[in-house]
Amino acid sequence: MPDLFDKCDAFWRQMQKKLGDDFEDCRGLFFRVFPIANCQPYVVMQNGRRVLQVATNDYLGLALHPETIEAAANVARQWGAGTPLGARPLTGNTELHIELERRLAEFRRTEDSMVFNLGLGAMTGTISSLVGRNEHVFVDSFSHSCIQEGAKLAKGRATWFKHNDLDELDSQLRAVPRDEPKLIAVDGVYGMTGDLAPLPELVDLKETYGARLFVDDAHGTGVLGDHGRGTAEYFGVEDEVDLHGGTFAKAFGTFGGYVAGPQRVLDYLRCVSPTFVLTKALPAVITAATLKTLELLERMPERRVRLWENLNVLRQGLRDAGLDIGDPQGAVTSIATRGHRAMKAVRLLQDEYDIIANGVMYPAVPRRVSIIRITISALHTPDDMTRVVDALAEINERMPLQGSKKQLAGDVA
Repeated sequence: MPDLFDKCDAFWRQMQKKLGDDFEDCRGLFFRVFPIANCQPYVVMQNGRRVLQVATNDYLGLALHPETIEAAANVARQWGAGTPLGARPLTGNTELHIELERRLAEFRRTEDSMVFNLGLGAMTGTISSLVGRNEHVFVDSFSHSCIQEGAKLAKGRATWFKHNDLDELDSQLRAVPRDEPKLIAVDGVYGMTGDLAPLPELVDLKETYGARLFVDDAHGTGVLGDHGRGTAEYFGVEDEVDLHGGTFAKAFGTFGGYVAGPQRVLDYLRCVSPTFVLTKALPAVITAATLKTLELLERMPERRVRLWENLNVLRQGLRDAGLDIGDPQGAVTSIATRGHRAMKAVRLLQDEYDIIANGVMYPAVPRRVSIIRITISALHTPDDMTRVVDALAEINERMPLQGSKKQLAGDVA
């Protein structure tokens, strides 16, 4: 008789068949124990090894800023680590949360904003609550899983289009009666490839077909735009994006997520979104720290300048070394490799070069592809970037990473 748990064994059998002799090594990479100080450019690994790490999402280095640490410590000293211990509609709605939402709305230049305790909850809760029966959501197939899961949970019809394929999206929108409500949901910066959503063209499509546009700008906020407001600012379409989503776990250097947009929409979500109503509020320690990092993000544009100086050195070096990195325009730099060679390369980086990078393979990226994913911060230096380039160039000579097809292919949906 089939058992509910049979799928677990089948999954691991499939992975072992795919990876062969490298199975245990690759599985170990996914579950390796990492030092708690992963916001530091350098970390100390087991046996006292000092390792350069280029696997941080703390793009501006704000998690380590003394003012951030002090803001969090003050709250913890006065009111404890976990307070408020209640959902926002109950005992979790503090002055700190209201102030953060006010400040975020000012930053995003929207009527209102809404703070969730997870970026995942912000995206899934918003999409699943807004897209009802006889309504539609159109999702870029490379969008983060939090958007894709929200689309799957929605009661309406979810449709995926090929990554940044405006013609296919146009065809899908045209096939739906104009009087049926529609939402287009995309990332601002795609987290595995580093390329951008073509927001001006998406704005044109949403206006042509009477749709709404939701942009999860987790990787763009703090990185792109003259003021760090992200991909929409970079393209000059902030007012045309209907809902701005994001996380605090990237450039803000803390934890949680948010959605910013019209007050009437967010007031509705405050009443019906299960990921807001049915879960504990963001801890006050994190809320206070995020208020401080938002202030620092606006006050310290030089951090963004330093980040881009590092990115430019890294990317030019990788291209000069003959590695195809696509066209990244956010802070993510990825090298797509054949099969699971990225996993071997990441292991070599760690064991032989004392460099920590991330290896990503199916199901996060298409089958037959794996990527070396590099994320850096303003606290790194150009010399750090040169060290990474030199190591990858040597690995590529020993074990060619890319074949004739040097780009992510297929559909991750």
